[in-house]
Amino acid sequence: MKKTTITLLNAMLAAVFLFGCTKDKGNYNYKELNIPTITADLEKVDRNVFITADSIDLNQNDSLKVKLKVSQAMGTASDFDYQWLVIQYVASNPNPSSYIIGNAPELITKVIIPPNLYRLVVKLTDKITGVAHFKHFALNVSAAPWGNEGWVVLQDQAIDGTADISVITTRDGSLKGKVYDNVYSLFNHHKLPKGTYKVNIINHATATRAQKVSFFYPNGGLEVRNTDFADSAKAESWFFVAPNAMNFQLNGSAGGSSSGWEYLINNNQISYRQVSATSLKIPPIYFNPPFLGSFTLSPFVINSANSDSYFTLYDKNSRCFFLYRIETSAFVPILPDVPNQHFLKYTGSPADLHPTTGSGFDLNNMKHDLIYAENAQPMTSSNGYWNCFFKNDNRDSTFLVQFQRSTAYTNNFKTGRYFLKEANCPGINSATLFAVPTFLPLPGGAFYYVNKNTIYTCNVKNLATSTAKAGLTFPVGTVIKVMKTFNSGYAAVNIPSTEGRVLMVATDETASGGGNTVYFFKLNSTGDIMGSPSNPADQYTGFEKITDVVFKKGLGR
Repeated sequence: MKKTTITLLNAMLAAVFLFGCTKDKGNYNYKELNIPTITADLEKVDRNVFITADSIDLNQNDSLKVKLKVSQAMGTASDFDYQWLVIQYVASNPNPSSYIIGNAPELITKVIIPPNLYRLVVKLTDKITGVAHFKHFALNVSAAPWGNEGWVVLQDQAIDGTADISVITTRDGSLKGKVYDNVYSLFNHHKLPKGTYKVNIINHATATRAQKVSFFYPNGGLEVRNTDFADSAKAESWFFVAPNAMNFQLNGSAGGSSSGWEYLINNNQISYRQVSATSLKIPPIYFNPPFLGSFTLSPFVINSANSDSYFTLYDKNSRCFFLYRIETSAFVPILPDVPNQHFLKYTGSPADLHPTTGSGFDLNNMKHDLIYAENAQPMTSSNGYWNCFFKNDNRDSTFLVQFQRSTAYTNNFKTGRYFLKEANCPGINSATLFAVPTFLPLPGGAFYYVNKNTIYTCNVKNLATSTAKAGLTFPVGTVIKVMKTFNSGYAAVNIPSTEGRVLMVATDETASGGGNTVYFFKLNSTGDIMGSPSNPADQYTGFEKITDVVFKKGLGR
């Protein structure tokens, strides 16, 4: 029996071997995988938009048309279902809120997503097999010409008292720009509210490509899209709980830190929100309730790009500074909120505080009203200098206090206070506007101020020896509406060579038969104003009544 079993097993192994060696006759039906080759049909697209077959470049709100060529071994283009998507180009950026933009073989759409670099993806799904195939295009969306770099000019409208904006597409007047008028109403089909008095540009950390444009008007405010000025959000929706009264005074951000703190002063109280790469992915981003204390704030925030969560603020009632750190919601140093005691006691000598022979100052007791504050170095500078202008109650004495912004103050300033005597600085006690260049050696330097139809240049010197001279004189009756030095907001690597070296002036010259004009003047190496109203570096006319002007930088720089 055992022998029979072994014989049978050997026979079976021989049969398996025999069949295994038999040649495959090929009696099988194979089906090749249907892999299409997908390209753009460059004969059916705008070659001004398609830079290459795989790269698209256009402006926001432009129309985009993409027709495909689908080459395949079997079937035709109609054998597929289509889906067109726009997604982020890099993982750190958020996807657009609406990223599915089409489901037909040919894409015809209007590109309304914010300017950035994206991927345009078309997904083809085989209707029989269900297999999906993808084609990627690089999609660069730029701002409209009036939504990129330039000066935003806010104006009252003569007909109905509403407001609108023009944009001058120049940086510093060195190259002639184009003027786009009424760009807000052209896009939104209505004007800005009556009495709109301020336009703000808030630049957040460069890598976020985030920029906010806001307007203030009586009892309210409005945010618009930074690339085309389309309505975005009214002030009621800026907060977790809207304030009872809206009297907006200041909206800004240091802009350089990835922390991304933005501040808003309303009714002499400060609120803030964090606009960072993380928070941008989970909108909406609300302002916190106002920070309340013993103080009533002047509408100025002294900050720096390298640590934008530290705010040096001024209590106009008790006439003292205090330092507040947003991240910890605490005073620096950590002291009780007692007026005139937010810093340690002044450690200089009484002689340093003498009103005429000393030049020191006590952060706890400044004695006068803060009427203006501006950075005296580019905002890319680490804890740069600020100029703070004060006037006494009688408005017959004006002081400049200049100090380096910090994240902690020892309160021992022995220098930095300058008495601006009317005899040496004509019209300083009735000055209406101030502006500060950001390229001169500090402490000291220079500043500009307006009295009636004249702009003066003041050279800062110790104690009461500062002197001023007329730099520009406009026709009698001219109202100088706005005066600013060119502070771009660009990151240090992209900062222009003309940063702080150009003076922008907006005027109302209707009393002398002129119009409403925006001028640009160059500043020389010592801070003197070059040219004259009849011979400026650059000039733009034809505006309605100008109420505010602000520079808007390009995104991502």
